[in-house]
Amino acid sequence: MRRETGDHMLRALGGGILLVGLVLMLGRCDLTEPTEPQSVVVEAFLKTGRPLPAIMLRRTRPLDVPGGRDENAAQGATVELRMDAQTVAYEEADSGRYVPESNLAAVPAGVPWALTVRWRGEAARAEGRTPPPISLGEVCVEAPSSPVRAIRVDSLRRDSLDIPAEREYLYPVDVSLEWPAGARSTGDTPHWVRPQLRPDTTESSSRVVNFFLEPVDVRRENQFRVRNGRRTWRGVYAVPVVDSTSAFPGHDLTVTLARGDTAFAAFARSREDPGRREPISNVDGGLGIATAVALDSLRRTVASGEKRCYAP
Repeated sequence: MRRETGDHMLRALGGGILLVGLVLMLGRCDLTEPTEPQSVVVEAFLKTGRPLPAIMLRRTRPLDVPGGRDENAAQGATVELRMDAQTVAYEEADSGRYVPESNLAAVPAGVPWALTVRWRGEAARAEGRTPPPISLGEVCVEAPSSPVRAIRVDSLRRDSLDIPAEREYLYPVDVSLEWPAGARSTGDTPHWVRPQLRPDTTESSSRVVNFFLEPVDVRRENQFRVRNGRRTWRGVYAVPVVDSTSAFPGHDLTVTLARGDTAFAAFARSREDPGRREPISNVDGGLGIATAVALDSLRRTVASGEKRCYAP
């Protein structure tokens, strides 16, 4: 009788231990499962001299939970933009895309602005000042008469005795451009400038090649050279070809010149940084970029390697 009672108690105690263990396991799963807070991601580029832009709002999501446009959009937000003394409300046009309810004739130069986004009880803010307009001057393009040979090495296998290396041929294309220097400053200017060369050519292995060339640059405006009252810059990009006898391939080239503030410069520089998962953000209380820029661009067809200059 005592043995039966003892066995019954052991079975009950064992069942209780299993039940408690199961509860602890379930509780531990609930406690350790991360619930990532969602943040709003802002994409807003005000452009001096142009109408107010649409503003894109997205939300952060776990990397293992992909989603479409609707799932990634930050819907139902309240968006306000203060431009100098005027406040403009934005409304949601479609998934995560917000447009101004009323529009200014054009974004004025040299005025303060502030953007406020309210979403799910949180507020994200950014502010700055619109830059003065910028205008491209003459753009000159030149390439060698024949292609040069480049060697591409797989740097990920440097510890191997069998390092893959491939030969390819390309035309390095030199581009020089200029823009009005404006008033000289003795100290650091608040404005940064990014000249960029974007050829419409077949993509080569050339992200590595471009590391040694210079198809884009970002620096303070007063760090560019001045010649005859104009700022100047020289960049180089590569056009890949099949072999050493290949003729120069004609293509379209877009030259872009942008002027912005420190936030714009940090964003532009970090976009190409291989050590970062996302560009630098200037949005307080959220992620993304909200900045004001002045832009000018020139698009021309480059038909040969002979030096040619193009007027704006």
